[in-house]
Amino acid sequence: MTAAVRLDRMPFWPARMSEDLAALYLGVSKTTFRTRWVAKAYPQPIRDGRRLLWSLTQLNRFVDAQFNLTHASDGGDEVDESWADLK
Repeated sequence: MTAAVRLDRMPFWPARMSEDLAALYLGVSKTTFRTRWVAKAYPQPIRDGRRLLWSLTQLNRFVDAQFNLTHASDGGDEVDESWADLK
């Protein structure tokens, strides 16, 4: 079963992703993803037994850094006021 087929059966992106899913999440081919993480241009995986896994949070932070995005929780200047009316 391919990563795309497995993803269609999931309600959301998993917290831990295989190489196939991580590549799909970043919108690149598995070959491109592997080439770039081996070259240390992409986030590095952790090993769980024989599996290599990437964190959803890790990949999100990588994309944020690529686009120079900051968040209040990361020490950025932006403050999330979306829940201000409930204070």
